[in-house]
Amino acid sequence: MTKKLLALCLVALIGMFFCTPASAQKKKKDKTSYKDYVWDWNGTLSGDSVFDNYLLKVDTLWNNLQTYKQTYETFTYKTDTLLVNGKPYIMAYMQDKDGNMATKSRVNWQIYNCVIAGTNIVLDATNASLLTASASLALPGLGLNAIVFGKYIKGGPMVIAQGMNQMKEMNNANKANKRSWAAMKNGAIDPATLGVFSDDVIEKMNKCCRIKEIVETDEEYEAIVTRKREKTDEELLAEVQAENDMWIASAVIPEDENTSLDEIDDASFDEDIA
Repeated sequence: MTKKLLALCLVALIGMFFCTPASAQKKKKDKTSYKDYVWDWNGTLSGDSVFDNYLLKVDTLWNNLQTYKQTYETFTYKTDTLLVNGKPYIMAYMQDKDGNMATKSRVNWQIYNCVIAGTNIVLDATNASLLTASASLALPGLGLNAIVFGKYIKGGPMVIAQGMNQMKEMNNANKANKRSWAAMKNGAIDPATLGVFSDDVIEKMNKCCRIKEIVETDEEYEAIVTRKREKTDEELLAEVQAENDMWIASAVIPEDENTSLDEIDDASFDEDIA
């Protein structure tokens, strides 16, 4: 009887240690930011269905986050502005870290799938967070194994925070890119009509970017025109030449039918994630 009581007390103490707030644990604070946290679960299950469901949800969330970062952070959405013959123009395109250009269909695929995958990850994080309390209650029932699995109760919220906070920020930025990219389609011009780019650059631009004139009704018109008109003709010409040289130096990433999309017109992307 004494041994049984001692075992129960030990389990209770383990549960108190892992389940009470960090401020109550000798007032020590975990200095690891959720942004830097690395989930290191080796796949071993506890044997408790409630706790194991929590582990699997967090692990899936973590793996989806890593896949997202590896797959969808490959390219950077960029815009440049130029003043040609007194008229301001904006061009939008997407580059990888080496300055190579993605085709328009690749940009469409990138933006569309960033939003879809990001939204799903936020939902996964929400679902995982709902399991945290029940997993905490199940922890003492693991007995001495609570020592091994307790760290995942503390680590899970870090992963969830990455999914909820970082992904919301990134996903809303991707939605903003989608809206900007879609807006560039209406009124887009053939770069050859500007008469300032070489033939090989024009060929690349037709594959990889959208260019349109900025008109007076556009919100950014005054700021761009004012900034450009403060420059000399030589400085403006140098900007055009630098743009031309950048495109000459850039390779076009070969298209892949698995990562290409002709159009993105889904109105469901219009709202940001709260």
